[in-house]
Amino acid sequence: MKNLFKRYLLVVILGTWASTTAHAQLSVDLNAGYGLPAQSGSQGLPGGGLGVKYYFSPRWAAGVRVRGYAETITEADGGVSGKLVAATIPIMAHAEYYLTATDLHPYVGLEVGAIRSALSAKINLNGQNIYDDTYGETTLGFAPKVGLGYDISQGIALTAEALYQVGFPGSRNGTPQFDLKNSSRFLALHIGISITFGNRFEGYVIH
Repeated sequence: MKNLFKRYLLVVILGTWASTTAHAQLSVDLNAGYGLPAQSGSQGLPGGGLGVKYYFSPRWAAGVRVRGYAETITEADGGVSGKLVAATIPIMAHAEYYLTATDLHPYVGLEVGAIRSALSAKINLNGQNIYDDTYGETTLGFAPKVGLGYDISQGIALTAEALYQVGFPGSRNGTPQFDLKNSSRFLALHIGISITFGNRFEGYVIH
């Protein structure tokens, strides 16, 4: 009886997995965005991203996403001036839940993963360079988000989303007397296009 129950449970699990896989649809999206500056002297964070995800149902999707942001920060205090150029690259796994299964579909989601930063800092004192360094680091981070998609055809959708990027910790460059810091936590807005290979509604009854 115990072995029979195990076999039955295995059949149910495999059947559910096979059904879900059969309806999974691959989607690729490309977007451009802008991060609102969170540090004094920052000129903002223009950027963009590329993502791949699977629709496991009309309302659930999961995948991976890479974004990139560029930031320049300049500061001056008396005879001391500094400049930091930073590239921030979040590499995240993400999940999304769609509130409706219609052409216009708002959604909520969460991205979790690693954030790679490349930084170049220079500090001058009375016109003379006293600090010049370039280095990179990797930290953990996450980004809750809300968005809106609109299907302009069966396989193509326009998207807009807002996310709050959180990194641990912020990157610092400089000297004990003069410090430069890039934005590690900021609000970003993105717009883009998504291409889905197949119909994510196929095989489902939409209520």
